Amino acid sequence: MGVVLLKNLFAYGQPTGAGIITKSTHAQLARKTGCCEKGLNGSWVTTTSLSSAESQASNDRHTTTTPDLTNIPPKVSWFRRTWTALTGFRPTPRMISDAIIGLADGMTVPFALTAGLSSLGSTRIVQLGGVAELVAGMISMGVGGALGAKAESDGFKAKLADTLKLVLESSAEAIDLVHETLKPHGFDLGQRNIISDQLRQSSDKMVDFLIRFHYQEKEPDSSRPWSCGLTIGLGYAVGGLIPLIPYFCVGKHEVFLALYISIGVMCVTLFLFGYFKTVLLAEQDCDKGTWKAVKGGLWMMALGGASAAVAVGVVHGIQMAGPPVDH
Repeated sequence: MGVVLLKNLFAYGQPTGAGIITKSTHAQLARKTGCCEKGLNGSWVTTTSLSSAESQASNDRHTTTTPDLTNIPPKVSWFRRTWTALTGFRPTPRMISDAIIGLADGMTVPFALTAGLSSLGSTRIVQLGGVAELVAGMISMGVGGALGAKAESDGFKAKLADTLKLVLESSAEAIDLVHETLKPHGFDLGQRNIISDQLRQSSDKMVDFLIRFHYQEKEPDSSRPWSCGLTIGLGYAVGGLIPLIPYFCVGKHEVFLALYISIGVMCVTLFLFGYFKTVLLAEQDCDKGTWKAVKGGLWMMALGGASAAVAVGVVHGIQMAGPPVDH
């Protein structure tokens, strides 16, 4: 948690960039908390019990200036810029995370299953087993994501209720939490007392401060459970369908041909997924992060290949140890 967050609460919401406590930051914070007034020369003068010498010394300590970084656009990957320009849609980080979870599981688990079932030598078995796993996995992943998001929302509501109870029943402990939150960021005892006194006048402000800055919690969107479940479930379905397609395009006993095609398709797909996942989440231009994106693609391809190899080995080992399977 940085001082910039405190400024967002007490001032107008624009970050200072460097996160350093400056004279202007203190002045804005003081104006919002009512601890100073504007003087004849246009400067903001402290109205607390501090002496003029102490006030001047405090101002001198905080005259450090920082460059204005508010107008410098953040570096984003070319893929994100192109996607936003073409579609006009900017996915949230949580939505990207949910899609990655669904696609990653969908492209590895069904791929490993179909590869393992290919050892039985029948495309029909692979088709039935793959479709059954795809449907079951899509439902379970979607429901799991929705339940997880619902638990997150319930946890926030419980924390909010506990904080409100603390503020109403034990204001001294709430003030101690305010001091504990502000002290690491350079606020002296007098400043902490001023802010605490202002927050104590409104239980809503006190609760909002503690939730946002002490516990660092953020209220989840009310539609989060549904959007999370749908995103993860659809991602799993799309990812899991890719390794299954070759098995519907060959003959009944051409299962190994379908396996080889599926392996080739999935190697390319897993690499591209890992590559663009890295580029999409990278906070840098593509020319500076190309190698990192390539490593992300190779890592994803290695994980998918390893899971498929283990599945093939397990199924083949069971088949060799047991009686033959009728097709």
